[in-house]
Amino acid sequence: MWRRSRSWLVLLALLGVGGPSFAEEQTAPRLTLEQVFGGRPFTRALPRWSWRPGHTELVRQGRGRVLRRLDPGTGTGDVLFDLKTLDAQVPEKPVRMRGIGRSGPLTYRFAKDGEAMVVNVKGQLVWVHLTAGEVRRLTDTKTPIQDVQISPDATLVSFARDNDLWVVAVAQGAPQQVTQGGSEVLRNSSLDWVYPEELHYKTGAWWAPDSQSLAYLQLDQTDVPKHRLPKVLGRRGEGRVMRYPRAGDTNPKARVGVVSSKGGETTWLDLGAYEYVARVAWTPNASRVLVATLDRPQQRLRLLSCNPKDGTSTVLFEETDAAWVSTPPAPRFVNEHCFLWRSHRDDTTRWYLVALDETHTKVERQTAVTPAGFAAGSILHLDLAKSAATFDATPHGSSTSSVYVGWGDRAPKHAPFVTEPGMWTSASLDESGAYAIVTHSDAETPPERSIWKAAEGELIRAFGNARTDRYDRVAWAVPEELAIPIEAGRIRMRLWKPPDLDARLQAEPDLKLPVIVQVYGGPGSRTIRNRFGRGPVFATYLTQQGYLVLQVDGRGTGAQGAAFQRTVYGKLGVLEIDDQARAVKHLAKRSYVDGDRVGMWGWSYGGTMACNAVTMQPDTFKVAVAVAPVTDWRLYDTIYTERYMNTPEANPEGYRISSSVEQAKRFRGHLLLMHGLGDDNVHAQNTYQLMEALLKAKKPGFEVMTYPWRGHGIQGATLDVYRRLVAYFDRHL
Repeated sequence: MWRRSRSWLVLLALLGVGGPSFAEEQTAPRLTLEQVFGGRPFTRALPRWSWRPGHTELVRQGRGRVLRRLDPGTGTGDVLFDLKTLDAQVPEKPVRMRGIGRSGPLTYRFAKDGEAMVVNVKGQLVWVHLTAGEVRRLTDTKTPIQDVQISPDATLVSFARDNDLWVVAVAQGAPQQVTQGGSEVLRNSSLDWVYPEELHYKTGAWWAPDSQSLAYLQLDQTDVPKHRLPKVLGRRGEGRVMRYPRAGDTNPKARVGVVSSKGGETTWLDLGAYEYVARVAWTPNASRVLVATLDRPQQRLRLLSCNPKDGTSTVLFEETDAAWVSTPPAPRFVNEHCFLWRSHRDDTTRWYLVALDETHTKVERQTAVTPAGFAAGSILHLDLAKSAATFDATPHGSSTSSVYVGWGDRAPKHAPFVTEPGMWTSASLDESGAYAIVTHSDAETPPERSIWKAAEGELIRAFGNARTDRYDRVAWAVPEELAIPIEAGRIRMRLWKPPDLDARLQAEPDLKLPVIVQVYGGPGSRTIRNRFGRGPVFATYLTQQGYLVLQVDGRGTGAQGAAFQRTVYGKLGVLEIDDQARAVKHLAKRSYVDGDRVGMWGWSYGGTMACNAVTMQPDTFKVAVAVAPVTDWRLYDTIYTERYMNTPEANPEGYRISSSVEQAKRFRGHLLLMHGLGDDNVHAQNTYQLMEALLKAKKPGFEVMTYPWRGHGIQGATLDVYRRLVAYFDRHL
């Protein structure tokens, strides 16, 4: 699924880093775009601690590349390892290590027991045994590597290089290539663009629990069409060529093989008829490989148990849906025969405990772990002896996620460390479940973090507060949550208002304020979350300029059940923009809302919605700003698009009515399009095709800004994007 706009991630990052001081801050509470996007810290970043595997202690990389550790019970800490000391191991010029999909490259990774780790030093791998004090350089590569994995017994390290799978022993010897024939077209454990983006792959290889072999994904891109990203800044304009399957195109051919860690012949698993390999996992005794597959419409998921020695397989179970089957996480074994499985049955996203027989080829029973009526997120800890699961979830219809303890359909209770049930609460528990790092916030309150004894609900100490004095000096916009009941559920709304609105209305009873709708949208998404995830900063800036800011979660969005999401199937963006218009009309009944001055802006899927606003609902929306929009679903990738739209051949009318290119003749008002020409996710082709359609329809009122060689988040030009956005609304609203 294509990512929520990175502009918001940029915004949050900027809010948490140091910047110049402002002499006027004591006397001028009004925000500027330079303050919002130029590095002025209204909040501070909280330290990113994580649990060290096999230990009840926390670790993080501090300043100067120093790994620090902390005892959660006593609060004492020290230096675990200084990563800078490894630089001497790689004196030559660095090689750029690659990440997977949109994830960055490896920094370091612990072995399963936490006693050793592999570290990225200038693009080379260095092995560090913390207990024994041993250090050994593992690679001497001239080409980039990625997808670094440590074997369960911590004797081997695997990685992908030059589109093949490699293994190196940590004790001695050079890396050995264990697959053959890899190329740009034939990728052995080296992932393409679409699998990490839409199926959320983080690795293309999976170690067997006995460390004797690996399962790996092979992707054959021979018939996948190419797309060239224009490099307009170059002398000849020759940009990067990528393989990108659009809706209806040929997908990469995927299959799963098993190969010995010493190399040799690959055993290919018999997966039957399928289009996508969705998930891969080993059974704990290494006797079987579980593989989840999807058909092309993604309406049938099968989980197979495969023999890694001869490739034969049997189907454990199937899940079907008339719209789409949501892709689950990989099976997570909790003992020799039972694994956790997340499914969207009975209108509820919930976890099940699946028990297999002794041979791991038959399901004996499936038991619900989390309750109906909740959108379950992650299982944070499981106590099978007590039939108790600690999990995070959002009750259907709620804007607040929290942490619960429960089992099956019995009513869950808030975890003992949840002291503010009305606030968004997240947690990370150590392997034993004894300690929890707890973070809570709401739409107006920056995150606070603390350490607890999880079962007892005993606070050990505060662990960080993102709030700063500068944050408290600003009069922030005030959010109000609303809802409109509809047949399928509720259209949920949040209105950001100036904090002095009531006083202004008393002084000026006829006051009318224009509205800017900030939208994302898309199946399963949620804009209205009662947490500080995006914060009130930009909303406050806009209210200070004289606007109201509205956010709407209509049909298709998450945490209201599967049926509510699936109403949009086959016509993405159509019902959603109808619900946005319905919300605006509902709000316009208020005396201070100017229903004749309403605009919408969004990025990515939100940009799609903004284009739809002025082509499908121009009576309601007079102005739109669309950043990196999909303007015709035939231009977006297969996996995401066909999951919700089927293929263009099977659903031509759905593709027609949901395309702002096709609906360009209905355009009225004002539209600003902005796009990065280096966007490898939503290609700038989308913006250009809408431009051409508007020109052919002889429609004035649109402007275009493109950014050379910038990606989907238009990195390095965020301030320019928002300056143009605000100026456009100022000019036309």
